[in-house]
Amino acid sequence: MKARAVLALGADTKSRFLIEKDRNIRFGPEIGDLGIPENYERFEKEVKKAVRGVSLDRVAYDLHPGYFSARFALAYFAASGPVEYPKHSRKRPRLIPVQHHHAHIASVLEEHSLKNPVIGICFDGTGFGADGKMWGGEFILADKTGFKRLAHFEYMKMPGVEKVIREPWRMALSLMGNSAFPLIKDITGKYKRVILSMCEKNINTPLTSSVGRIFDAAAALLGICSRASYEAEGPIKLEQISASDVKEGYGFDTIRDKTGYVIRVKKIFLGMAGDLRKGKKKYLIAAKFHNSVVNAALLTVKRLSKDTGIKNVAVSGGVFQNKIIKTRMIKKLNSAGFAVYANDKMPANDFNISLGQYHISRYNK
Repeated sequence: MKARAVLALGADTKSRFLIEKDRNIRFGPEIGDLGIPENYERFEKEVKKAVRGVSLDRVAYDLHPGYFSARFALAYFAASGPVEYPKHSRKRPRLIPVQHHHAHIASVLEEHSLKNPVIGICFDGTGFGADGKMWGGEFILADKTGFKRLAHFEYMKMPGVEKVIREPWRMALSLMGNSAFPLIKDITGKYKRVILSMCEKNINTPLTSSVGRIFDAAAALLGICSRASYEAEGPIKLEQISASDVKEGYGFDTIRDKTGYVIRVKKIFLGMAGDLRKGKKKYLIAAKFHNSVVNAALLTVKRLSKDTGIKNVAVSGGVFQNKIIKTRMIKKLNSAGFAVYANDKMPANDFNISLGQYHISRYNK
């Protein structure tokens, strides 16, 4: 009898699928952004080539309904899919949608062969949440079969949706309102008023809990990146200028609602604005910002551990490419008695998504 295989299609912005057969995992090429037509064409061609002659048992894909990879899964492998797949197989594979941040954390579970539940910290730019909003600042109880969201950074408006990625100053205004107006100096007052009006009237301002967008806002507030010319330019520059010997951070608030703990960051940004007005050096402010994010995560994990009794923590997501965040958070969590696991062989960014999808699909009954 032929062994049946698993296909995990990965994410869209950093596309890399994998196929597993007989416990042998083979990754596809690193294709990049599937929003670029030639990349998507290559993705489709490579996936079809990889599954040729293979009896697939399961196909895992991202929960985001707008992802090209998800649309491909539903169009090509579903029961109503084309007759060209699979001529050799009598059975269609089972389709398994996987939430983006659960996949990030599951990639760590797979790397380290972790069997028990962990508190997962997933900080990244964006991912479709179980509530239909854009997530990216998540604390989840996760294992091989499922997850539960326990805490997150507060929801923020994204004026102009994806335009905030190229124009991070929009996020600074979204978070701080009028108080950020005089601090964002390289954008005309007309444009700033338009963005404030969009936020006030909820015009084209979907919500996100993304830590990546919080980093964008901080970089824009400091004037080091109001307009990004490449991916994560603001967060990269923020890390580069950050002083290494600063211990202080800014205050923040945490509330508890029906979704769990919610971290509010406005105090952090008001603190940064206050230091800017006092003429404090930007490298000091950048360091205090990094420390604040780490401190908020540490306090949240301590609370979640008290609630759940879990002492194992897994961290993943694109923000953990920031060495300051990763090293300081792991050090502080270790000092507080937590065992911390991170992506070692795999990157922390979306190139690890297919591995996490595969891990979850293995145990999906």
